[in-house]
Amino acid sequence: MLICERCSGQNYMLEKCDYCSKFACQSCTKSAKRLKKVRRLVICKDCWGKIETRKKFKAL
Repeated sequence: MLICERCSGQNYMLEKCDYCSKFACQSCTKSAKRLKKVRRLVICKDCWGKIETRKKFKAL
């Protein structure tokens, strides 16, 4: 089991936030979108609260 860097919970699947580089579990991930077939852009709830990073995420 892996440990989430945001909430310190144990989970089997973690995704790396593209803005703060923390590994976040599904409950700490705010949104994700697919840029290409393989590339997936993920933003955590901490970065979602910062307006500048949210603007960057929505612009892509």
